[in-house]
Amino acid sequence: MNKSTFKIANAQRILNGSLAMPFAALILFSPYLFAQTQPKVAVEVKTVSTSTIYDWAFSEGLAQGIRREYLNFETDGKITFIAEDQNGIDVRAGSHVIGPKAGENFGQLLARVDERKDLESVKNYEAALRSAQLSISLSESRIKQAENNYNLAKTSFERTEAVWKQKLIPKEQYESSKTELLNAQETLKTAKTELANAKNQEKSAIAQLNQAKLGLEKTSIFAPFDGVLRKVNVREGDFWAGPSASVSDREKEVTSAMVVVDNSQYEVTLNVPYYAAGKLKENQPVYISWSAALLSKSAQSQFGDELVAHGKIFSVSPSISLEQRAIEVKVHTNKGAELLKDGMHVMAWILVDKKEQVLMVPDEAMVVRNNKPYVFVEQDGKAKLTKIETGIEGLDNVEVISGLSKGMKVITVGKHKLVDGTEIRLVQE
Repeated sequence: MNKSTFKIANAQRILNGSLAMPFAALILFSPYLFAQTQPKVAVEVKTVSTSTIYDWAFSEGLAQGIRREYLNFETDGKITFIAEDQNGIDVRAGSHVIGPKAGENFGQLLARVDERKDLESVKNYEAALRSAQLSISLSESRIKQAENNYNLAKTSFERTEAVWKQKLIPKEQYESSKTELLNAQETLKTAKTELANAKNQEKSAIAQLNQAKLGLEKTSIFAPFDGVLRKVNVREGDFWAGPSASVSDREKEVTSAMVVVDNSQYEVTLNVPYYAAGKLKENQPVYISWSAALLSKSAQSQFGDELVAHGKIFSVSPSISLEQRAIEVKVHTNKGAELLKDGMHVMAWILVDKKEQVLMVPDEAMVVRNNKPYVFVEQDGKAKLTKIETGIEGLDNVEVISGLSKGMKVITVGKHKLVDGTEIRLVQE
């Protein structure tokens, strides 16, 4: 290598070294420079406050009318009558029926099979009853007459006996008066026996008439209470031979002549997981609907509207059901039954507990680290990761037992970009 070439190479090395030093310095101090130039994270916060919080349990179940009857004729025969609604159309599923009023034994007549034979029996026993009652009336008249005759004969005999004892009349006259008294006494006894027989005949006629009326009732189906027909499985002209032996409600609905349901109150059967049923008790308020959206909307007004049905827990089973492997909970509605239908699948929100004037934060402020609850608190322009102890989890808020105080600001939006100590910029509170 000649001298000029060596100078050029040496100059190149010096130049490369002089350029490398600024780059090395840039790499060495880049975190500091980056930290100085990184923009603050935009976040939204909410102020920690106190209010009332509600503890809820959620479940789903089946709503059914508390009262339902599977109606059947109790005798065989041809169906000769089906009731009509106000429009002159035969009653059918969905038709409203009227039960017995106060003091009445039967409600609306819904259907009937051929009753001529039973009706004839009723007429015959009614005639027998009238005959027995007439005999009673005649016997009572005879008794009154016999009592009068007996009293007269007794008075006459007492006078005759007194005179005879004074030997003022012959013995034959005394004996004649005595015979008249005995005859009057026997006549009275006979009249009383006839009255007793007539009353026995009346009792027998009443019993036979009631039996005949019972047979007549068996030919008819009456509405047992105010409600709505769920099923009508018969028509006029059909021959009824009795329902088949049924066990399940589903089978009964198919084989019964009619099924009527009281739609003024429902029973909702819930199957609650055993680990969630421990805090459920009788009389706890329950809100029921087919729609989760309606339940959420109604919750915003604290269920003061008429969007969902209201009820209370009626019973909590002490054991786990074999079929569902859950705790069976029965709920009875007390408001808004018209919003439900028999057989409807519904959702239920159960108000388990509530606390007033408790510290709470919104759900969106919660952060989980190692399965522990945290929140980011705004402090001096930075996000401070703060561990908290929680209590009741409400619909939108969580109770804070410790770790925060009223007035603190917790970050609700933008927290996924944060670590402890990140500088922040408040966008909205």
